[in-house]
Amino acid sequence: MTIDEAVRDLLDVSTDVHSVAVLDATGAVVASGPAGVSSGLGEAVASLWLAAERGAEASGPVALDHILVRDRSGSVAVLSHHGHRIVARTVPDPAVGLLLFDLRTCLGDAFSMDGDEA
Repeated sequence: MTIDEAVRDLLDVSTDVHSVAVLDATGAVVASGPAGVSSGLGEAVASLWLAAERGAEASGPVALDHILVRDRSGSVAVLSHHGHRIVARTVPDPAVGLLLFDLRTCLGDAFSMDGDEA
């Protein structure tokens, strides 16, 4: 499955996701939908991730795999898996467990090789 196909499948399956972007290890957007994304998305996600790590480390060592930021209009979810990140804009109060499963599945589908995740 290609990255674009995985993104289309995610958008077809997840009723909580409005838009999504997949980033490679450098922060470059490699796929998105349903529309284009801001040129500074990679840097914004990296800054958000760093801030979340620093905040979480105040409680002790952590290994973040996702971040969820909520406001009244919806949420921004970022998930990191096997060197890639996926960021999604969601409806207000998404089903978080299902959302994270869908995002992880999208990355797994997009970057699997012979059934093994890259």
